[in-house]
Amino acid sequence: MSTCDLYLDYEMLSTNRDNIRNIAQLLEQPCRAMADVNGSDMGVDRLEQRMDDFGDEWEYGIGKMAEFSDAAATCLDEVLHAFREIDEALASVFDDG
Repeated sequence: MSTCDLYLDYEMLSTNRDNIRNIAQLLEQPCRAMADVNGSDMGVDRLEQRMDDFGDEWEYGIGKMAEFSDAAATCLDEVLHAFREIDEALASVFDDG
């Protein structure tokens, strides 16, 4: 018969959550910068439109990465909360016994 223990490093999980949340914050500045890309600075109509499209697409993509990073950090918060509740419930069962 084998014994299996589940171990969760709360500090490491919290650090990962914070790092992921920081990614979302770091992406805010490039997202704003891409929103400010102005094709009219290029001087050629066709190139202007391409630069505007490029800026719009990158702004959207960077914004999505930030959104997903924030969502991942929120999920890790929920995981941490759930495991802490399980730990507390198990501890109370052993304390009562």
